[in-house]
Amino acid sequence: MKRHLAVALVALLLVSLWSFASVRAEDFPRNETIYTANSAPPASANPFQGGNIIGIDGLVFEPLFMLNFMTTELKPWLAEYGKWIDSTTYEVKLREGTRWQDGKPLTAEDVKFSFEYYEKLGLKKFEGLSEIKVVDDRTVRFVFSGQPNVWVWDQNLYSVLIIPKHIFENLDPEKVKTMTFTGDDKKYLVGSGAYKLKEVVEQQKSILERNEDWWGAKYFNKPAAKYIIQLYVSSNDQAANMFLKGDLDVATYYLDIAELKKQNPNIVSWLDKEPYFPPVVPVVLYFNTQREPMNMPAFRKAIAMAINPEQIVQQGPISAVPDQTPLGPIMQGWKDKIGAKDIINEYGWKYGDLQDAMKILDQLGIKDTDGDGIREYNGKPVELHFVTCSGCSDWIQAGEIIANQLKPLGIKVVIDKGDWTNFFMQKLNSGDFDLALHWAGTFKPDPYSVYYNLMYYKNETDKGGANFGNYHNERVNELLQKLAATPNQDEQIKYLKELTQIWLQDVPAVPVYTGTVFYEANTQYWKNWPNEKNPYGVPIFWPGFGTWGTALAMLGVQPAQAPTTTTSSPSGTTTTTGGGGSTCGPAALILLAAVPLLLRRRR
Repeated sequence: MKRHLAVALVALLLVSLWSFASVRAEDFPRNETIYTANSAPPASANPFQGGNIIGIDGLVFEPLFMLNFMTTELKPWLAEYGKWIDSTTYEVKLREGTRWQDGKPLTAEDVKFSFEYYEKLGLKKFEGLSEIKVVDDRTVRFVFSGQPNVWVWDQNLYSVLIIPKHIFENLDPEKVKTMTFTGDDKKYLVGSGAYKLKEVVEQQKSILERNEDWWGAKYFNKPAAKYIIQLYVSSNDQAANMFLKGDLDVATYYLDIAELKKQNPNIVSWLDKEPYFPPVVPVVLYFNTQREPMNMPAFRKAIAMAINPEQIVQQGPISAVPDQTPLGPIMQGWKDKIGAKDIINEYGWKYGDLQDAMKILDQLGIKDTDGDGIREYNGKPVELHFVTCSGCSDWIQAGEIIANQLKPLGIKVVIDKGDWTNFFMQKLNSGDFDLALHWAGTFKPDPYSVYYNLMYYKNETDKGGANFGNYHNERVNELLQKLAATPNQDEQIKYLKELTQIWLQDVPAVPVYTGTVFYEANTQYWKNWPNEKNPYGVPIFWPGFGTWGTALAMLGVQPAQAPTTTTSSPSGTTTTTGGGGSTCGPAALILLAAVPLLLRRRR
């Protein structure tokens, strides 16, 4: 009986292995294939909304311009140029020879159709745009009825994907919203980009294949990788194991780069030292500026002075030390233009300056009158409630450090935790908090958007999307209005200088550490990954960020001169999310020992 059972089990195993092999698309030459991954299985190639395949935007469908988020620069792509020919007309001229993957020419009519289609989908509303004029096959003009917001318009240049009119004009936008563009509907994925969607293997991977007739090859060179395969890798420990074995080339996971490099020296990231991950934008401590005593700029500045970002970086989340502006490292170019260092020296504060912070509170009359270590304001102890989400371990940890830093100042901080939607965001959006951390206002592609989101306020329903503290300053509103209207860089610099000065004087929020984006790459098979010294592309390998610079990164890598071999394609179909016991793909078949979990431990 036992022998029959054993035979049956072996037979079942062989059937399982055969089934596994049968769903594998094919074997891919390793030196021609880039393997990346996402923590959800690839299920939708919808280029407009809900898609979760890396590169559909940017590599399959292309915009007029590509954004390099790490430098905030716009790179002409389908467009040869784009410019304001007068105060209300923006002209785009397409590059010569742009064409669709079915061989038909990509023209100005497609550009016009694409912008109009986005409005039909309800994904865009182009404020003030009255007409889109097709001048000739390569030239289109966007005509506004009034003064347009030039910064918002720039965002449309990289966020609107240009789609073929001859394909989509017969597709109902309402139907398109829910399509996955897989299976039979894959026939509609006719882009203009360097790659085509070859296949989606359910619950396993998606495969992009190089477009050998890409129009852009003569402008940007032919991409080196023939295939880009996105695997389903659901956990950090699984990703770490695959990086160590060379089964992953690039991804965005929360891994300990230093520990990985000890076992595989081919692992690289944005920086060549701690924190390795690319610092991008500051995480700021919000004040509820409608509550006393936080409605006083001097009180807010005293809090800012008592905070020590160096300690937060050393003891808290993976991060870097910020300056005092809300403009992160990605906007270094703009900070240099406005002279941010000089503005900080004149109007800013010194972090960790507890003594001067105490003097400010004493001058405000906020003193500890009963000797219990907590200052009083209007006869009541100053107790501030810091709200956060219970799952945000990095923000909780930073909040605990801030609470300890404010304690010697005589400020008591109580940390309140709850779920993200019904507690944390509800508290922020309703103004029911004293202190909170967030990056929503700083994770933006340009300085106008940062200041608008953090500082604009007309009323409760007309304010910046991340002005959670309801900061209000009419001069800020005037400056933002002027900044929105001018494409002249000298004028932009003048307005940004004053906005930065007001930020430092009024302290609507305090940058407490610079948030990082998780990023790891493997140079075993591919080299020239973007990094701090060569920021040609963006290290954000998530779906939906292709036109933010992920496509630039994928197009810029080069072979590492690995031996030409054909290997079985790695599989990332393991779905366990627990500790170090999960293995993936071929490793499971040969029972390789799992590599221990390589998560970054807090220092």
